[in-house]
Amino acid sequence: MHTERASLFFCSTIVISLLIDVLNPLKAKSEPYFAFREGYKCSTCHVNKTGGGKRNEFGSSFPQTDFAPLLQEASEKSLEFSVDLGESFSLGMDFMVIHETLFAVDGSINEGGRNETYKQDTGNSFDIRSGSLYLEASVIPEILTLYLDETVSPAGASNREAFILYEKLPFHGYAKAGRMLLPYGIGLWDDDAFIRHATGFNYKNQDLGFQIGVEPGKFSLSLAVSNGTQGGRDDNTSKQISATGSVFIENFVVGGSFSRNKSRGIERAVYGPYVATRFGPITLMGEADWINESGTKDIDTFVGYASADIWLRESVNLRAAFDYWDLFDGISEDERSRLSLGVNTFLTPSLEASVYYKIKESVPQDIPGNADALTLALHSFF
Repeated sequence: MHTERASLFFCSTIVISLLIDVLNPLKAKSEPYFAFREGYKCSTCHVNKTGGGKRNEFGSSFPQTDFAPLLQEASEKSLEFSVDLGESFSLGMDFMVIHETLFAVDGSINEGGRNETYKQDTGNSFDIRSGSLYLEASVIPEILTLYLDETVSPAGASNREAFILYEKLPFHGYAKAGRMLLPYGIGLWDDDAFIRHATGFNYKNQDLGFQIGVEPGKFSLSLAVSNGTQGGRDDNTSKQISATGSVFIENFVVGGSFSRNKSRGIERAVYGPYVATRFGPITLMGEADWINESGTKDIDTFVGYASADIWLRESVNLRAAFDYWDLFDGISEDERSRLSLGVNTFLTPSLEASVYYKIKESVPQDIPGNADALTLALHSFF
């Protein structure tokens, strides 16, 4: 079964590559699939140049001008809402509440030559998946910005990002210093995706450091030097290096990422390519990452992701996504996989509803990892 899942992932990657070759002559016209679908860089819609967090003026207006939300009257009234606190200050927010059902699962584990049975009954729960407040202070318009990203829920208040951003460097370049999310990969909004969870580059992890980037024409490159302590002070001279770069060629995007960090005798390297393409209403994305940890023992890990999004009626998105995680390259039968099928729909420019069903398979000891899940979510943002 694990071999079949690995084959499925690699077949998906091959299909994406073939589609890129076949459809290359076509002209391409938050979440990454929006940017890839429209041919935008992350900085087109976000204050943070590498994506995530507060939307800039264009990012805020994009759902109002390019979407056709289902609740037309409410959408028209939403145009009266303003995020501006004055000429130099503006707010933003993300809030998601979910209802998740984990379905019953049972099986057996061979421990010391004997089988141990396990069972989990069906259960469901309400939860707050995310809640963040953003503050942007335009100290010098279009040149110098002070930016704060504060997580207020579900685990209490904590700072996620706080940096100074300077934007007038050569080649459409920028520099920022402070606490920040490090640049890596396609930056999925879903932190549960294996390419986010296993690599450590997700919205739960940030670091203190310095980042510089350039975005000339169709190219984008970001490089960060940070403590490598996930937000704490460092007690040595070793620093984490993180970088990601991409190029927009006709109707597709191809890029790659790299990170190296040495801390407390353990050296960790993460690297891999990503690719996306769009034809008609369909957007395809894929990312593969290799993780190597060396110290008292060497650990090699592989994670992969492939997805297809179909944009309907300028307000509804259908998605199929496949996650794959091989925890230890030298150990067989330790793989995990997940197939996600769902729909996102925009009720208004600032309110999104989604339904997802996840078919999961993992090692027997990972009971939640084997429990299929149905998730209903409401996501409000501005």
